Amino acid sequence: MQPYVHQANASANWHFNWDFSESCQFTKYKLNQFYDWHCDSWEQPYHAPDNPNTHGKIRKLSVTCSLSSPEDYKGGELEFQFRNQDDPTLTRTCTEILPRGSIVVFPSFVWHRVKPVTEGTRYSLVIWNLGYPFR
Repeated sequence: MQPYVHQANASANWHFNWDFSESCQFTKYKLNQFYDWHCDSWEQPYHAPDNPNTHGKIRKLSVTCSLSSPEDYKGGELEFQFRNQDDPTLTRTCTEILPRGSIVVFPSFVWHRVKPVTEGTRYSLVIWNLGYPFR
């Protein structure tokens, strides 16, 4: 996955400095399960003096990988909300994540959610990539 994160980081012209990936989170969304609006990063870095991989770092790039085919479930849309825009209530549904095996890389400070699954089961992997705070 990391080569894709590096490629997306460069292609989007973010050029975020990061050097560590947290363990993957496997997620299973069953009927009516969802993940409400949130962002993956926060201003305060991890405080873990015994772990140089995370200590003093923040989440910079989030990755979602689809493990399900779109025929396996209904609902469960990944949506983004750009709260710094003129209308912070506007959302964008991420259709790029629908094919099984697709990945989407986005800045960890972007607000997002997974809408409720209305039929079937949606499986995904999420990975967070860390680096020292932005300057």
